[in-house]
Amino acid sequence: MGATSYIYPCERGVPTGRKPPGHGAVPLLTCPSQSVAANQMSMTDTTPSQGKASRPKVKPTIARIRVAARKVFYTKGFFPASVEEIAEKAGVSRATVYLYYRSKDEMLLDLMRQDLEYQLEIYAELVTVKRLSLSSVRKWIVRLRGEQEERRNSLNLFWAGANLQTDILDPVYRHHDNIIATLGRRFPGFDLDALPRDEREPQRIKCYMMLFMIEGTTVQITEGGPGPNVKMAIDHLARTLLHFLQHGEVMTSPPE
Repeated sequence: MGATSYIYPCERGVPTGRKPPGHGAVPLLTCPSQSVAANQMSMTDTTPSQGKASRPKVKPTIARIRVAARKVFYTKGFFPASVEEIAEKAGVSRATVYLYYRSKDEMLLDLMRQDLEYQLEIYAELVTVKRLSLSSVRKWIVRLRGEQEERRNSLNLFWAGANLQTDILDPVYRHHDNIIATLGRRFPGFDLDALPRDEREPQRIKCYMMLFMIEGTTVQITEGGPGPNVKMAIDHLARTLLHFLQHGEVMTSPPE
């Protein structure tokens, strides 16, 4: 898959582990012998919001493990890193980590899914643009590039993920098709469902080529690097993408 970077926190669709019996239960004062004073405690003492405010906020265990895994993978690399190091960084036991992830590979896949889900949300923002124009498309490209620049370390996850089993990576491979389906809700160039069946695959290939151009420009071309001028590259990509959104054709020299 193209070099994509991408990104952090999306908690949807992730196992949260089982809660122990009685978790969250609130004791009730029901004994008749309780004193009137005990049963008529002031609202100040029993207001739920006050009770919540008195407790320090603690991240869910799954979130702490994810943050720890990213830090360890980024600094040490995926393959040398151990579950023990991640558990120590998260402040949990090794056994607790295995309640959420059966293996280090599964942990890596979860982080990759997080990144891809977040990137998909940014692509969805293009669908909600009020007025499609060269200016609005360019503004979106700048936003995408900025988000990916901040999460450049995530690229290391995808290089490591390339060594995982194919069936484990299936959701990652489907990422580009999810982007196409998302953009196809509004833009003719990505709307494969509107085409006759025999025309869908050729257009799908064009969609992939357009996405690779977006990824290459927003990830590989850097400020002050040996490659092309960033501003000029973004200007050119904006014209190319606008033309594709409207007409479904990838043109290296789109109309001005």
